[in-house]
Amino acid sequence: MNWQAVSVATKNEAIETVADILLQVGAQGVQINDHDAISVTAYYPDDEQLGETITAIQKALKHLSDIGMSVAPATITVNGIQQKDWEDNWKAYYHAERVTRHFTVVPSWETYHPNQIDELPIIMDPKLAFGTGTHETTRLMIQALENVVRGGESMIDVGTGSGVLAVAAKQLGVAHVLATDIDEISVNVAKENLRLNPVAQDVTVVASDLLADVVISPVDLIVANILADVIERLIPQTTTLLKPGGLFLVSGIYDNIALHIEDVLRANDYTIVQKSQMGEWHGYIAQLKEKN
Repeated sequence: MNWQAVSVATKNEAIETVADILLQVGAQGVQINDHDAISVTAYYPDDEQLGETITAIQKALKHLSDIGMSVAPATITVNGIQQKDWEDNWKAYYHAERVTRHFTVVPSWETYHPNQIDELPIIMDPKLAFGTGTHETTRLMIQALENVVRGGESMIDVGTGSGVLAVAAKQLGVAHVLATDIDEISVNVAKENLRLNPVAQDVTVVASDLLADVVISPVDLIVANILADVIERLIPQTTTLLKPGGLFLVSGIYDNIALHIEDVLRANDYTIVQKSQMGEWHGYIAQLKEKN
């Protein structure tokens, strides 16, 4: 197996925090480099999930900045390749990949013919900041959507990233999807991918810090595939935007924090109706309790 070294440039007081981020997304250990400048390095398999791993690292670094914790300069280097060059190198190994029973993620430049009648394509162009949609956490979420969608639902996709979950939901028959992400750059990338998928042309994408800026009638489904510490902040925000009896589908939760997230869900009037796991990653389908 080939490996890539992923390094994050930071400052001395942030070494522990950055190291923790790299460990949370799957590194077995980290190396601290403090010769000319401080950086933290970890090694990850050089496969189709590497972009998703870097996505998680970048989002975690941005989240720290958003809450006032400086880890500057927080630039990411991959085996000596700056992140601006990463997208150009991605095509060498990003190809159509079956991610669930029904769905295959396909890059826009590749001609792909489904192998079976019920196979559904999701067209995605990879961007370093937003990933390809093939990570375990995304698979868990798409499987959860396959389990619960009956057609005609309304849904909010929180932290939509590449837009992959919004496309999957529309393919399954969800009628109305509102997707959110943290800033206009993220929103624009999601819109670019949504335009590649005819079924998702009516998805609305807005900039919002989680659900803080969302004004909408309660929906049937809320989905979120984001970092675990952000999920903890999100959960209380979902209860007023979800219909009683509605479903919250959530992933991005690693082993060490799974039980805590379960406790937070229950404390906010959710019943956990399904748990799923791939590797160290957990996903949940939780139902908001009916009001008496």
